[in-house]
Amino acid sequence: MQTTKTKSVVRLLLISLLIPVISIAQRAQENTGTAIQAKYDLVKNQLDIARYQWYDLYENGVMVKAAEAGKLLDQAKALLEQKNTGEVSKLLDQAEALLKIYDKSVLPQYDASNTIKNPDLSRIRNSTIEDYKARDYDGLLKGDIAIGFVGKGSDGLYYEIMPLINYHGTGGVIEPVAFEIMRSDEFENLHMVLIKKKPLLMLETDSSMVFYAEDNGNYQLYSVSKIGGKTVVWIEGAGKDLEGVDVYFNVLMRSNMTYWYNQNQPGNVLYPGTSFSGIEEIGSAEGVITIGGKTATFKNAMGESENLFNGPKAGTDINGIGYRKQMTTYGNEWWMPFHTDQLDGQMCIIGASRDFAIQYQGKYIVPKEVTITPIIANKSFRVFAKTAEGDLDVTVEVQTMELFYYECGCTVTGTFNGITLTNGYGCLEKTPIGGMDGVATIDAMGKGLLKPSEVMAKLRAAYPPPLLGSEQIGPK
Repeated sequence: MQTTKTKSVVRLLLISLLIPVISIAQRAQENTGTAIQAKYDLVKNQLDIARYQWYDLYENGVMVKAAEAGKLLDQAKALLEQKNTGEVSKLLDQAEALLKIYDKSVLPQYDASNTIKNPDLSRIRNSTIEDYKARDYDGLLKGDIAIGFVGKGSDGLYYEIMPLINYHGTGGVIEPVAFEIMRSDEFENLHMVLIKKKPLLMLETDSSMVFYAEDNGNYQLYSVSKIGGKTVVWIEGAGKDLEGVDVYFNVLMRSNMTYWYNQNQPGNVLYPGTSFSGIEEIGSAEGVITIGGKTATFKNAMGESENLFNGPKAGTDINGIGYRKQMTTYGNEWWMPFHTDQLDGQMCIIGASRDFAIQYQGKYIVPKEVTITPIIANKSFRVFAKTAEGDLDVTVEVQTMELFYYECGCTVTGTFNGITLTNGYGCLEKTPIGGMDGVATIDAMGKGLLKPSEVMAKLRAAYPPPLLGSEQIGPK
């Protein structure tokens, strides 16, 4: 007979023998759980790519089964929260298969411009101050004069600003003047200052023009000059934003490249009945930005000067169609000027239209083909452009974002013809189907027809818009 002491020793021996077996089982279960969670995250990112329309719709087709995949992912998430991984893998396989289904039949067929397929550089030229003074071009009225500024501040944060002088197809400057400042620690937020005054043309010479607007302590001074063959834009602005925060900026940019929409050829078609003409001038920038008493300085930043003529095609009723409304109807906007120490460029893939150019060592280069590959939804993507001078291969990462124009300040890293690109920044505008018409909204805010607080709440609640399905894209 075993004594009590003997029984205890035997029990301890059995437990010690079982511990490794239990540990192995636990580790196997944990490893399985980790793998399932990783797979869930991967498939969820694919769903988010569909939700944010973070892919080239007109190149790939629409992810029409995304809503069905979303329901399966909801079920998988519930089971994961219950630590029930048994059925999760099957649900994820089913969802993943649905997210690989693309359909081009739901997209409208129209004769969009494609300068990548049919380049013609015969009208490419440097800009003049007369281009900036013009009220119309190629039968289109001016939309705005504006700059985009993106850079890393001395505080280690990324910033973007968008100062605007608005025309909005009226034939002249209009109120309000608006400028926006975004910072990387306030994603999807912005500091907007509205100046409810029509800007005055304070100075106009053979080489420059200066606008100024001031209202209730808010002001913006905006100058465009041609100096030594380059476009130089200097802007200063200050005031209280829509939340009452004091902001200030003072920036200067110098152009390296004049990018012409549609290679400066008339008859550009972005969406049915909608056209762009004019220029984006891209180059280096520097300056200072202050938000709520905290100041950041900038060197090696990016600046792009926009002189845009847009709206209905010539001969189309201007009251019957608006380009920004068309963007929220047809989508697939991948508009991005970008600057690095080595080269400058502009990607303008909008709807079914395709337009792209880079300038390298003084040469204006049009790619033979361009591919956009999503990485993380609403956060990063890869651009690969094959050119006769070598391949451009860059990764774009979103650092700041605002929701009026769906504008993002980005970093751009990668290579051109094997050469590493440095100090790379870009301004990405990514208006989704079902998004808001930012132009009409800001104009209404300037007239007091909409309350800024209500607009901001609605913006955040409505983004991203509902998933696209098998219904036809276009006017309903």
